[in-house]
Parts: sequence; structure tokens; C-alpha cells
Amino acid sequence: MEATILTMEQNGPERCELSPNSNFVRIRVPLRAAGEGQKTEATFGFSIGSFTGGEIELALEPGFETSLGFRIPQELFRSGEQLSLEVFSEGAQGLRMVLWSKHYEVGWRGKAPSLEPITD
Repeated sequence: MEATILTMEQNGPERCELSPNSNFVRIRVPLRAAGEGQKTEATFGFSIGSFTGGEIELALEPGFETSLGFRIPQELFRSGEQLSLEVFSEGAQGLRMVLWSKHYEVGWRGKAPSLEPITD
């Protein structure tokens, strides 16, 4: 019997806001694991411009819901920069399998940070 692979899907709108009393932009993206696969380890990572953020380990199983939360220094959150988000797992042969990814153009609406999805 062939194993079904888990995938991730966005489970609601992303949130983007300034952190109170700091110079960071906070971002939250709700995700849910879909499929009938077995419990697996995955990693979430992001990059903006030439900056790559730290990776967060996730233990995924069918129906697992999470809200990926991270923050970006405000000086890196420049209008026109591209923010890339990715959830991936490492296969048995070290092959990287992308379970979910999304790309945004970052910007500002007055003093509020904003994310505009980029369609591939």
C-alpha cells in the first residue's frame, strides 16, 4: 500500500502588525495539515530580501492546526521586498519536499505593515 503524503494548506487569513514597544513586524499565518499520511517532522522557514530567518521544527499529523508566528526587524520590512514562507520535510534520501509555500510583496499602508500575495 502506497503511503499518502501530508500537505499543508492555509487555514485563514494571515495577520501582519507592528509589535508594541519594539521595532519588529509580527506575522501570523494559520495552517492545517491535510492528507492521510503518517505523523512526520517538518520545518518552517522564511526569507525577506537577502535575510533568512531561523527555522522552526513542526511535528505534523493529519488535521494538525497551527499558527506560524514570527517577527521581522522593521528595517528589513521595506516596501517592494519579497517575503517567502515555506514548510518542508526532508525525505529518506535527504531530498527536500516542499509541503507549502507562499510569497508576498511587503509594503506599508501609512504606518501599518502590509502583505500582498504574489501569484506564481
